[in-house]
Amino acid sequence: MELYFVLAIMAFMIFGFMLNKWPFGLTTMICCILLVVTGVYNVGEAFSGFSSQNIILVAPMFAMSAAFSKTSLLTKIQAKMLSMKGKSGTLMLIAFYAFIAVLAAFLPTTAMMLTCLMFLTALDDSGDITPTTMTIPALAMLSVWGGKLPFGMGATAYVTNNAFYEGMVTDQGQLLQFLDFFKVSIIPCLLCTVYCLFGYKLMPKKAAFDASKAQGKKQKEKEQLPQFQENMIYIMFVLVLIALLFGSKLGQLMYIIPAIAIVVLIFAKSMSVKEVVTAMTGDPVFMIAGVLVMADALGDTGAGELIGQFILNILGGNPSGLMVLFVFAIVTTVMTTFMSNSATKNVLLPIAASTCIAAGWDPRGVVLIVAFCSNVAIAFPSGSPACGIAYATGGYKIVETLRFTLPFIAIAIVSIVLSANFFFPVYG
Repeated sequence: MELYFVLAIMAFMIFGFMLNKWPFGLTTMICCILLVVTGVYNVGEAFSGFSSQNIILVAPMFAMSAAFSKTSLLTKIQAKMLSMKGKSGTLMLIAFYAFIAVLAAFLPTTAMMLTCLMFLTALDDSGDITPTTMTIPALAMLSVWGGKLPFGMGATAYVTNNAFYEGMVTDQGQLLQFLDFFKVSIIPCLLCTVYCLFGYKLMPKKAAFDASKAQGKKQKEKEQLPQFQENMIYIMFVLVLIALLFGSKLGQLMYIIPAIAIVVLIFAKSMSVKEVVTAMTGDPVFMIAGVLVMADALGDTGAGELIGQFILNILGGNPSGLMVLFVFAIVTTVMTTFMSNSATKNVLLPIAASTCIAAGWDPRGVVLIVAFCSNVAIAFPSGSPACGIAYATGGYKIVETLRFTLPFIAIAIVSIVLSANFFFPVYG
């Protein structure tokens, strides 16, 4: 009976994610409550996600990201980019794309899209590089590079992805490690970047660029931190990155290094207690904590294996490894086109992992493909909030942008599948 309760609660979670009418964290907390009400878990077990070492690591990283956003580095980078206007077009594009790749490791996608639009409003309508030819390419760059570099929020990408299935695996070697997402994604990211360096010419030049969409949400000018407080943020950031890089040697200590860094920033007055609490109690933290428990429930009751067997029956008796990877890549991209990218990832990751575990496959490649492809569906405004902002600002018609977006999506899918198959083949 517990198996069927968990399947029903899983169905509710999927429905909540797809409906996207309330915070994801609220959905997963309701799931935790239902696990107690149905007798699947006791209270301590149902809410054990909050005491997980993964949450101890991830929550302070959100606070570290908030601390970084208070520094003057973002403003300085933007000013440097604007100073390059009028110089070599290719050089400016390389600098602009590098700006996106680095800052996307620290800022949420919506905030990063607005930041890009602020830069684009400084461009004029002459030549090939104009606001309307660059808005969707900027979105494309953000979609592939967001959280891929192994610092900022990208430093914990392996933890958040593991959270969706670590309760199902018996072999700890099938969990992701610190640099796994980066090494699988780097070639696809670079290929997509090269495409964007030249593919922007496929974009229309005459769509009505509404600068108010970018300027209207510009945040008020932030107060400059004293130099000592700003330097402390940089120092703590570097120390946390080093700790994550050498996590295998630090053992359990690694999980509390970000928390120690936040305590130091509070005493240095670089961050207030209120700012830290706000960052560490956001919806993503509740979502991850709930997903951790649901992953455990799927594994403990056998529900995950049942889901995996069902999908295996659809794939056929002996599918090739590449076929499995391509199927999940395409399904993820199509689903993201019509529902939020976060919802798609939250729904498909445990299902993908369950399928692989039920078949005795290595789940890492499939998990990374779902995580990657949930962000590359940029052909429609519905792909993500950032997509909606980009399309609204540029005033595009979908048919005007397909010449750019469809090849971009194809390159992203093919390259990530081949890369995942090289590093983490389904059959090991």
